[in-house]
Amino acid sequence: MANSMYTIEMDFANARRQAEELEQIARHLDTLINSEYMSCFHGIAASWRGENADAFCKKGTAVGEHILRSATDLKNAAQTIRKIAENTYHAEKRILEIAQTRNY
Repeated sequence: MANSMYTIEMDFANARRQAEELEQIARHLDTLINSEYMSCFHGIAASWRGENADAFCKKGTAVGEHILRSATDLKNAAQTIRKIAENTYHAEKRILEIAQTRNY
């Protein structure tokens, strides 16, 4: 049996909410890395000299770049969730319409 319209609407709303949560996390990571994390490493680089300082800053920068890539991946996942949810929503609505008009 087809889902009810209420179930279809609730599933669609939940998917959109989850996509928004992923985007919020991605935005928070972007902001955190670009404003606090990288400036911290610039401060360390300005204060600490030597091979160990260079190695530490290089690894820290690599971690920051990895986090930024993860944020981009989260944004892409949110986009994918939205697209799949929209396609599923329209398909389930159509299935419900067909089921309601079908005569046996």
